[in-house]
This record gives sequence, C-alpha cells and structure tokens, in this order.
Amino acid sequence: MREFSRPKVVVSRCLEFDHCRYNGDMISSPAVVKLKKYVDFLPVCPEVEIGLGVPRDPLRIVLDRGEHRLIQPLSGKDITDDMRAFYTSFFN
Repeated sequence: MREFSRPKVVVSRCLEFDHCRYNGDMISSPAVVKLKKYVDFLPVCPEVEIGLGVPRDPLRIVLDRGEHRLIQPLSGKDITDDMRAFYTSFFN
C-alpha cells in the first residue's frame, strides 16, 4: 500500500487539546477527533503564547478608525501588536 505524508494542520489548542479557552474550558470538536488519525495537528493558543493567562477576559475584534484591533473590552487593553508579533513569528 502506498504511504502518504500526514498533513500538518494548525488548530486552536482549546479544541480537544487543552483547557485554555478564556474561561478555562476545552471545546469538544467532532471534526478534530475524526481527523486525528489522518493529520498531525499543531495545537496553539495564541492568547496564552503572548502571556494572557487562563482564565482571562475575553477578546473582541473591533473596528477603530478604519483598522481592526484586538481588544479586551473589560480592561480596554489593546493586544493587537502583541498578537501580530506572535503570528508573524509562528508562521515564519
């Protein structure tokens, strides 16, 4: 039988891998469960990677002066630049 390399798939770590969602939950995902035997998942939690804890205040994408920003509404903290630095490093 012919062997194929397993694709690598980036997935949010809170989907079936870790209790790292903003409220400390882990989300069940039938799709992730089904794919586990066919792909190599690269689970990542960007919020944790940039230093936000668990639990943490939820984040929202907001439009501010024509630009999308990543904000924690309860604190007013803008983490857009931290997140951009993380994903630029992660995907390079």
